[in-house]
Amino acid sequence: MKRLRILVVGGLLLLFSCPQLSAQQTDVQVATAKDRSARIENLDRLAILDTIQLPFTLAEEKRLSKEDILSKKEGFFVTGLPRFEFDPIRGFGVGGNVFFYQNKTKEDPLFYYTPYRWSLNSEFFVFENGRVKAALNLDVPYIFNSKWRLRADAVLWEDPNAQYWGIGRESLNPLRFEDQTTGEVRQFNRVRKYEDNLRIATSDNQGGFLTNTHFNEFIQREALFNFLGERVEMGGKLRLMFGYEMLFTAFEDYTGRIAEEAFLPDGTEVEAIQRQTLVNRQIQDGTWDRFNLSGFSDSFMFTSMLAGAIIYDTRDLEPDPSKGVFLQYSHEYSAPWLGSDFNFNKFMVQGQYVRTLHRWKDGRNRITFAGLAAFGHIFGPNINFIEMWDLSSQAEAGGILVLGGARSLRGYREARFLAPTVGLVNLEMRTRLYDFNAFNQHFALGLTPFYDFGTVWDGIRDIQLNELRGAPGIGGRIAWNQSTVLRLDFATSREGSQFFFGFGHIF
Repeated sequence: MKRLRILVVGGLLLLFSCPQLSAQQTDVQVATAKDRSARIENLDRLAILDTIQLPFTLAEEKRLSKEDILSKKEGFFVTGLPRFEFDPIRGFGVGGNVFFYQNKTKEDPLFYYTPYRWSLNSEFFVFENGRVKAALNLDVPYIFNSKWRLRADAVLWEDPNAQYWGIGRESLNPLRFEDQTTGEVRQFNRVRKYEDNLRIATSDNQGGFLTNTHFNEFIQREALFNFLGERVEMGGKLRLMFGYEMLFTAFEDYTGRIAEEAFLPDGTEVEAIQRQTLVNRQIQDGTWDRFNLSGFSDSFMFTSMLAGAIIYDTRDLEPDPSKGVFLQYSHEYSAPWLGSDFNFNKFMVQGQYVRTLHRWKDGRNRITFAGLAAFGHIFGPNINFIEMWDLSSQAEAGGILVLGGARSLRGYREARFLAPTVGLVNLEMRTRLYDFNAFNQHFALGLTPFYDFGTVWDGIRDIQLNELRGAPGIGGRIAWNQSTVLRLDFATSREGSQFFFGFGHIF
């Protein structure tokens, strides 16, 4: 497994370095000359800025930076890549994203104030373990040159190894389990050692074997359809959102099933029956009743939700901002009168701050600090438990999966810390070190050191600023025609290390 990880990381590092390493010196000089020529040809865009007539007033803060205006691509174009991943939970995966963009031309007044006039993202991915995701995401800012924005999402999802590490403040506790070789309960400091212990099979005294392979897992199936409208005021800085979401979910438990894999202490693979899982145990022992959780059914259940948000946003370029502030209050509401099987409220408050600290090479290279602080809470008499898995957000980046995984605490396993009340902080230093044009496309390469930390509470009344969990890391970034950002992150924590590859900044 270690050898495979080295191969994957090496290949991805090669992807990030190949524009600089694979070309000969003369090729680099030619590319640089073409890039300089393209920027000179686009200088007339700065003159056009003085003559454009906007359909409505937009604040100066919402205008793209000079560097982004000069390098922005005109018209319709397509970006995307095949993706090859290794996930510590789900093994190897293959798939891809294709992004369709329409920027219109430099004569369009909104060309200078939006990342695109419309975008459509299509995604399909399948992992070795059978996890499948298919998604379409449509975004149309200032539709028909109005103050309105339209967004729509459709997502189909199946995961045979969805993670469940417990509910509430107690999920912050170290990993503890019975050592399958000694029979004594002990603490495991590394998640891989913990999971290796779960896979050990023991005799059931009837000629068969029992195991805990899926103790922290369940099977998840989901179909989501989301429609959102947004209107801007205050020159585009105030964003008022409202929408509707339909979510269909079904889940299955591994208790009593034949486990996917199990091994004797000497490494011999055997067929074994899964003992009681953690999700089954906490449903049975009353833990879920204490938190008003329900919805674990192998038949699809329906969550019908109204959503709304108020946002103050001064960022200059949403996919990859160089400056600005983003403040949001987001709220989701589900009730039987909407046709829902559930009854709950969920809200999130978040703030983001982005500031470029230094520029060089005519402003094309930069060091930008970006920080996020978020607080979320879910409450109600009948909560669909899977809604606790993400902080509610109606912004273009979507909700934040809590706490652990690719978009929150990147050094911890997915959904490692879970509770009704969640706090999260992400700090990043985004550097853009080199940019170039190739095949009529613009690319910018950079590195992003980061630090994530957060915690969870059983409720708002239980908030105390201790038991924080943090994880440092470093990432690579490729900005492709500004609107597409490729992300490779490596993070480490007290429980282990993880790699992630995806699209877009995590905030």
